[in-house]
Amino acid sequence: MSRRIFPLTVLGACILALTAACGQKSAPVDPAVKAVQKARHDGFEAMGDAFKSIIDALKAGGSLDAKMTEAAHEIDKHAGQIVDWFPAGSGPESGAKTEAKAEIWQQPELFAEKREKLVVEAGKFAALADAGDAAGFAEQVKAVGGSCKGCHDTFREKDED
Repeated sequence: MSRRIFPLTVLGACILALTAACGQKSAPVDPAVKAVQKARHDGFEAMGDAFKSIIDALKAGGSLDAKMTEAAHEIDKHAGQIVDWFPAGSGPESGAKTEAKAEIWQQPELFAEKREKLVVEAGKFAALADAGDAAGFAEQVKAVGGSCKGCHDTFREKDED
């Protein structure tokens, strides 16, 4: 009878261990990582909202005004902050949900190049708005949008929404 009990005991222990392992939660995410990821997310959301407000206004036939100028400055401000939003350890390896691909940290020179392109284009965007150059501003929308897309295509996970 002990020959039958031992295999059943081992099987039961294995099942119990597997059940416990499956029920474990992943390690908690470092609060500092959460904070930088929140700043990153909020900053990109603000940039996206500002850009969308400009696109929507232009499509509706609006012309360069104070709201568009403010939105262009919002984009410019946040573009300059991106350099601080991707410290080591704040990517997918952190265990937190993020749209940032590991390629950001695997290809830092390319990421820096694309980030700097956005900084330059966003700066031009704000300057054109300040100068009241409506035609130049409308044309610069393409350059800013292209800079955003260039980075998203390589370094951002696709939205599943």
